[in-house]
Amino acid sequence: MIKRSLFVIFLPIATLLVFGHVAFAQLINIDASKLLVKPEIYLSPRTGSFVEGTTFDVPILLNTKGVSVNGLEVRVSFDSSRLEIVRPTGGESIIGVWVEPPRFDNKKGTASYVGVITNGITTGSGLIGTITFKAKRNGRASIIIDSSSKVFLNDGLGSEIPAELGRADYTILVKPPEGVKIFSETHPSQGEWYNNNSPSISWEKDQGVEGFSFILDNKPSTVPENKILTIETSKAFENLEDGLWYFHIKAIKNGAWGTTGHFLVRVDIKPPAEFKPEISYITNSSISAERVLVSFFTTDNLSGVDRYEVGVIDKNESINISPVFVEAESPFQVPLSSENLSVVVRAIDKAGNVMDSYADVVPPSFLKNFLKNNLVYILAILLFFAFVGFVTHYLVGHHIIRYIRRFIEFEKKEEMIDRQNSNGGNQ
Repeated sequence: MIKRSLFVIFLPIATLLVFGHVAFAQLINIDASKLLVKPEIYLSPRTGSFVEGTTFDVPILLNTKGVSVNGLEVRVSFDSSRLEIVRPTGGESIIGVWVEPPRFDNKKGTASYVGVITNGITTGSGLIGTITFKAKRNGRASIIIDSSSKVFLNDGLGSEIPAELGRADYTILVKPPEGVKIFSETHPSQGEWYNNNSPSISWEKDQGVEGFSFILDNKPSTVPENKILTIETSKAFENLEDGLWYFHIKAIKNGAWGTTGHFLVRVDIKPPAEFKPEISYITNSSISAERVLVSFFTTDNLSGVDRYEVGVIDKNESINISPVFVEAESPFQVPLSSENLSVVVRAIDKAGNVMDSYADVVPPSFLKNFLKNNLVYILAILLFFAFVGFVTHYLVGHHIIRYIRRFIEFEKKEEMIDRQNSNGGNQ
């Protein structure tokens, strides 16, 4: 009876122990698999956007998650239709000994890094290598650490350990058209002035461009609105005012507006300001003049005066004879080859506008020439005589006149006395 009671008591306990051990063992196995450390091979950045034609760097990094790793076999796959490797780098890397040199295949869309890390490494962001990609075509492109990649522990046996293998997804954006190339047949140089106020402007049209937006104003940095205004490649403008004009244009391609191109047009149709040359004479004696000195100056408010030219017309010759203009600076000497000359001074601004001014040359006569050359001395003599006369009149003149009057009066009295004496004796 006692044995039976003990059996009844211990049987459930034994059963619980046996089956509980099994269940506990299963539970331990499941938790161990979940808690197993897995190093991670990942790409940075994991997402991003890049424009067609540009390049960007993608580092391949290792996070050992606290374990020591001494061997790597990294296989990379990428979308070769949208990406291509420009430069794979292995110079800066945690790998010390390359089992295989870094290699890539743009046709297959693959790259590999296989090597040994001397003495092992424990790191959160060890650089395996950096790949420079070029964005070939718009769309979504992926870069994946392939499942054939391997990580080996630094345990003396080189044991392979499961790893988390990352990926990166990038968006390749449509490349907007670049600034439109602009030129002008009427105003070819942006740095020069032109006396044409009706410019014609042209530009190039790249393949795939759907249209253009443009504007002409006096501001250097205007951006046209996002609206197609023309599909043509030239535009003519008429009767622009003098000044600086800026032509701005941008193109749309694949639905994207490009950067704005700018072109400067300089317009100046007004000639320099009116002026009058001044004539003076160079003589070697007081009798005749041999050369003429012509002085001149004017201004131009917009493009500025570029140069002066001087021509001489002999009025005694045929009117069909045209003068020869020579570039000159003020003052300019002209020989007196005739007594009936006319000097023409031509001012030319930087846009090519011309302003002519005339001055007749009349050689001075002997008297005019003498007076002109000795005017200072003549004035000095006249002032001297005027001064002498003043002094004579006020300081001497009054006394002399008084003495003369007294003498005259005295003479008259003497005559009267003599006459009286004569008349008395006669009686």
